[in-house]
Amino acid sequence: MIFLLFLFCTSLFSANVHDSQTVCRIGATDVVQDSVPEQEATLVVEGFYRSYTDNYLYGTHLKGEEIMKKYLTKRLIEKIDRMVSAIGVNPIIRAQDFNETAFETLKVKPLGDNWYMVNYRWYENDDSSNTNIPLKVTLVDGRYMIDYITPIWSGSLYGDTLLCENLPLHPIEDTSPRAVLESFYEAYTSLYSSMPEGLITQLEALRVAHLTPNAQKQFNQASVNMYELDRVRNYDLLIDYFDFDCLWIPSMTYTPLSENTFQVSYVKWGNLVSTIIIEIIEFDGEYKIDSICVEK
Repeated sequence: MIFLLFLFCTSLFSANVHDSQTVCRIGATDVVQDSVPEQEATLVVEGFYRSYTDNYLYGTHLKGEEIMKKYLTKRLIEKIDRMVSAIGVNPIIRAQDFNETAFETLKVKPLGDNWYMVNYRWYENDDSSNTNIPLKVTLVDGRYMIDYITPIWSGSLYGDTLLCENLPLHPIEDTSPRAVLESFYEAYTSLYSSMPEGLITQLEALRVAHLTPNAQKQFNQASVNMYELDRVRNYDLLIDYFDFDCLWIPSMTYTPLSENTFQVSYVKWGNLVSTIIIEIIEFDGEYKIDSICVEK
């Protein structure tokens, strides 16, 4: 049901990601969280966006990083870095630039359950230039911090299900090549989806444990090649992208091409599809991923 709702909202959203006016709420998870006083949290969100966009218009981007550290959690700052690589625009404002009309029309509205909607328009009397950005505020060490900003690929969706905090964690199974493949990808994508602080280090630990030296070399070389070609960081050959969202998990398929070779596919936002060919071999008494190839 969640995936169908996601497809409905993103289909409305994909025509023009900057002009989305559709607001869809995803149901909350079972995780019980303290409620943040709306008035105080609204002031925090507005304070961040006023400071950040004012600096964006008139200051330096170095100060922008300092403003982010003051208002955003560390895990969100890391997530933003990955989203920038993925979409090529600033996910905080959902644009590559900002103007004075956007600054003057910027508003913050409480949505309930610690979620807030940031809204602005590019042109004062043009509703089609409206931009909605849902986000969540949480309490960290006695301070209200912005902990999540809905990615541009999820349009105006909001709700705690987007945070993927209730994803089950399963050990990597070593009973067969297919079991290793599916359980590895479940663990790998769940780690991305839960958005922990220090994600890159944790992903690397999973790869070291379950990839052969040959596959690790392929992974590292692909990251270097992508950076040299496009000057973007965070490319991950195992997902053929720069970030992963839990709303994409239901679309994942694992198709056997032979006893040890599999096609892994999933649908990202819009019509973007990633297809990765994975070969698994027995290495040091365990099944491990030995070859990673993106199918174009």
